[in-house]
Amino acid sequence: MFQRVGLSATVGDPNLLAGFLGGVGRRVEVVDVSGEKKYEIDVVLPTPTDEDYVDAEKFDATPEAVARVRKVAEYIKSARGAVLIFTNTRDGAEFLASRLKHHLGDLVEVHHSSLSREHRVSVEEKLKRGELKAVVATSSLELGIDIGDIELVVQYGSPRQTSKLVQRVGRSGHRVGQTSRGIVVATDFEDLLESEVIAERAMNRVLESDVENHENALDVLLHQVVGIALEAVLDGREVDLSDVLRIVKRAHPYRNLTEDDLKLVLDFAERHRLLRGLRPRRGSINYYFENVSTIPDEKKYKAVDESTGKPVGELDREFVFSIEPGTKIVLSGRVWTFVKREGDVVYLYPDYDVIGALPAWLGEQIPVPYDVAQEVCRRRAEALRALLRGEGELPVDLDGVNEEIIPEPGRLHIHIVGNKYVVVHSCLGSKGNEALGLYLSHALSGYVGPVGYRADAYRVLLIFRDFVPLQALDEVFKKPLPFVYKTLRNAVKSSRMFRFRFFQVARRTGLVSKDAEEVPAKLVDAYLDDLPGLEALNEIFVEKLDVKGLANLLKVVEREGLVVRRLSRPTALERPILEEALRLDFSFRGLSRESLADLVRRRIMNKYVTLLCLNCGWSMVTRASMLPDDIYCQRCGLRTLAVLKGIDLEKARQVLNKYRLRQRMSPEERRVLEKIQQSASLVLEHGKIGVFVQLAHGVGPKTALKILNKVFEGDDLWLAILDAEKQFASTKAFWD
Repeated sequence: MFQRVGLSATVGDPNLLAGFLGGVGRRVEVVDVSGEKKYEIDVVLPTPTDEDYVDAEKFDATPEAVARVRKVAEYIKSARGAVLIFTNTRDGAEFLASRLKHHLGDLVEVHHSSLSREHRVSVEEKLKRGELKAVVATSSLELGIDIGDIELVVQYGSPRQTSKLVQRVGRSGHRVGQTSRGIVVATDFEDLLESEVIAERAMNRVLESDVENHENALDVLLHQVVGIALEAVLDGREVDLSDVLRIVKRAHPYRNLTEDDLKLVLDFAERHRLLRGLRPRRGSINYYFENVSTIPDEKKYKAVDESTGKPVGELDREFVFSIEPGTKIVLSGRVWTFVKREGDVVYLYPDYDVIGALPAWLGEQIPVPYDVAQEVCRRRAEALRALLRGEGELPVDLDGVNEEIIPEPGRLHIHIVGNKYVVVHSCLGSKGNEALGLYLSHALSGYVGPVGYRADAYRVLLIFRDFVPLQALDEVFKKPLPFVYKTLRNAVKSSRMFRFRFFQVARRTGLVSKDAEEVPAKLVDAYLDDLPGLEALNEIFVEKLDVKGLANLLKVVEREGLVVRRLSRPTALERPILEEALRLDFSFRGLSRESLADLVRRRIMNKYVTLLCLNCGWSMVTRASMLPDDIYCQRCGLRTLAVLKGIDLEKARQVLNKYRLRQRMSPEERRVLEKIQQSASLVLEHGKIGVFVQLAHGVGPKTALKILNKVFEGDDLWLAILDAEKQFASTKAFWD
């Protein structure tokens, strides 16, 4: 007698897994020993030190980011054994590893799936031999690789799912009786709350139970039916429809399969010469063995700057299929317009207007579940109310936030910002908000033309062309569920995401060859309501959307109504998605001049500045908002203060010393001297306004002088700074 044994450390619904492994009608025993494994997980949000402010200027980073890297380095140095650091993206792993090398040199390595197999194996072997102190990795080291004893696991940023955190932290203390130790280094206020919720759930063994569960997958069913027909011929027997239905329905994912669905698959197989009735044809064997796996082939396209011919990164096949010529994307921290694809190369052209630009992630973000998002929103509301009462300390900008606008589960808040932006504080998690955004954008497009959207785990941003249609917004939230589902299906079918998924299904069913690079639009239209189209639709609904969460929200709206408010400017509740969607916080079209100027002012005021006295060498690091009206050197009393931006403090002092001693200087040193002298001249003449202008992105002393020659105060100053930043972004590609 054969037995099937399934082992896993991260099962949220054991009964579902038991049914999947055992099939229908078989007894499966669940042995749960998860309570014997102990986890210790802390969550921290590092606070910048004075040294972090100095390093932030040196590395052109925020003090908060420098503080996080410093904290991770401290954990590595204090650990007796090896430390694993996990990030959620490959770009994040590369960035963190490069920064940690400044602290630890070659004792740190990076490991992710985009690196060569030779590099990955080398890192794994070095880690096992104790030659490395730390490895920064993505999910590539999450499962099943023997890397020896790990003392501590650090998760950089929220793990986004409990099962992810359990799996990753479980790499430490990987022996019977040992405790697994982990630390989550949060990146901001919301990330902190999310990480705390997930860490608590991990230590209490509350794992995700609402997993992606594909039922009645039609492409897999087609493959199985062809296999049954081939096996019957080899055994010298006949099979009929009832035999196939009986065999297939024993599998848990197909327990509810209908005869009509099976007939649809058989009809497709006959039309495409895979079967004649339930007997194989000439192409059956090739089809069967060429499509054993449902895992799609991964392919990367080289992205090239068309203006220079230089490579600028890589794009996943799915992302390339989801965009079309003219689409703006963000890659390697820059904005580009997609021009064309030729073979394995994608051509991009530099752009600076980031309105609607899509982030070109390598791989997808891990979705935050519905339950986690709901709890985070509840805690966020509690924390904000406590802060408004003056209780507690958290790094949150409360300007514009009051009791009335704080969203929480049980009531849907909609905030209108300017005349084109609507932020829906829905807290449905990643998939639920994706479903909500897709539905709202498609439904509202029928009223006012195309409506763009972006979604994160806690809100949906709607982007209108001309104005926000309040009545239409109210109406679409009150539509019956059948209308919502139909609208969602139509929205998915008209998306480029659907076309790419259709392409994958078409390859698995033999409709197009394995070598095909794309699927003709006519083919998509022809099979929209046939096996490939239906399966593509089903996969998107299972993997990308949480329709159940959306339905729950609409019931809340039906019961409690909407809370709609107009905001004069975005608050800390809206800024995360506005800044993520628009990628740079100086490109908000549709906002009033006052709101736009206020956004620029806030950004500049939150920057840290290093000031150096050219007379005595005294220096100071402070936040721009903390500068006094009268700026002068605290040592000698003179006002000869230069803003050091992109110039190392010690380097500037060395140059000044050479200048005083009349020593020979290199051309580079002369450029540094000229720059700090020009900077000090601006501060001497214009005071702290001269500092503010020089803190703008891409604005040096010469550009700052041009700005200050035109305007000196008020909204005009901040908008002039914005124009200079735009000009810098638009021309940077040509002289980089």
